[in-house]
Amino acid sequence: MSRSRRRILLTASLASVCALTASACSGGGSGTGSAGDGKGTVEFWSMPYWIGQDDKVKELVDEFNKSQDDVKVNLTQLEWKDGRDKIKQAVAAGKGPDVWLMNNGLELDYLKAGSLASLDQLGYTKADTDKFLDLAQVNEYEKKLYGAPLYFDVGVMLYRTDVLKKYGIDKPPATWDELKSSAATITDKSGGDVHGWQFKGMDDHVNAINSTWESFLCGAGGSLTSADYSKSTQKSAAGRTTMNYMKSFYDDKISPVGTSALNGFIDSKVAMFPFFQSVIANVEMGGAKTEGKWAVAPMPKGPKSGCSMVGGHSLVASSSGKELKAAGTFMKWLASPERSAQYMDFKGIFPYQPSKVGAEARATYDKKIKSDPNWTAIQEQLGRNTPDLVLQDRHGWATRWEAQKSSIVAGVNGQMSVDEALGALDDEVGKALSTGK
Repeated sequence: MSRSRRRILLTASLASVCALTASACSGGGSGTGSAGDGKGTVEFWSMPYWIGQDDKVKELVDEFNKSQDDVKVNLTQLEWKDGRDKIKQAVAAGKGPDVWLMNNGLELDYLKAGSLASLDQLGYTKADTDKFLDLAQVNEYEKKLYGAPLYFDVGVMLYRTDVLKKYGIDKPPATWDELKSSAATITDKSGGDVHGWQFKGMDDHVNAINSTWESFLCGAGGSLTSADYSKSTQKSAAGRTTMNYMKSFYDDKISPVGTSALNGFIDSKVAMFPFFQSVIANVEMGGAKTEGKWAVAPMPKGPKSGCSMVGGHSLVASSSGKELKAAGTFMKWLASPERSAQYMDFKGIFPYQPSKVGAEARATYDKKIKSDPNWTAIQEQLGRNTPDLVLQDRHGWATRWEAQKSSIVAGVNGQMSVDEALGALDDEVGKALSTGK
């Protein structure tokens, strides 16, 4: 069964559950849950979000369980390849977890079905939520927050300092024009042995084309949908500018379709590539191949701006849970400033305003910022980004992210014309937006 077809069935399942229970479908957080007395067992389902260390989530849950007596958390750890679908199927069947991991921006199906408890239902106060970065607005729906961010990701550029120096480039490119010129210089001077640039997602990790494409579309001033989220709007002047720019790297033989951006970068065969900053954890696993030989820069600015895709993960809770207060206690702990400062170890962006957190979390945050100069570039990129693209992306996102993998790749590598690729994308996503109304 295709992912698009599966999405339709699961959405229908969520709606059916809503109809068969007391849950209302007109707004989020309107399930049959109760606050409870703050004591009880919480079922938590999660993918291993601590990059490179799958056992870390279990260690954190064990730490929470040892920290107090009122709430016990049972962890079910899922795999990234099918974890989201398993959660959705369980929620639709009325057998889902109390708390689970969800991408920042949240999924519209859950919000429309009223399957999620709002943060205020979980015991969060305005003083709690005012500490979040403004980007936490990506988890808003009908003026309420439904997700507690663990960390944010933003699209940045990684570059090999040793390779750029070898080919006479003294600083990372700051604009699209500089990027193409620098990448061409490296590819040409190396005789094609080193490729100056690779768009992550134009290799075997095709899913990455989604964040890559949306980062560059953002820089061109593009949008994913109309202001009312009813139409897909990628076949636009900004969409054409973006795709033609990306396509030119392959037309001009600067970049090779199929070469792994990450592996090529680690092996010094790719000089520069874009992705979420949390990929740093993977680069660091290169050991001697990468140590002291690379750095991070903000995304090269496009015709309109230097913004990029925003990602990361949040915790959400079921609106039909019987112990909402207990679920909130766990969420506040796992997504607290103290734990979020720890997530900076895998380069997850701190989701709180540092000036508004306690002394312990602030000290950990400051120490990590000072210990790694790459945080300067990451923070600059963070300041360029807004919630806008993420809020658009939640409308038809499953269909869009599947469609972009085929249409964007086909348009960039020349299998389809630019207008055909963008038109096919808008047609497919448009159907999902229409169905979702």
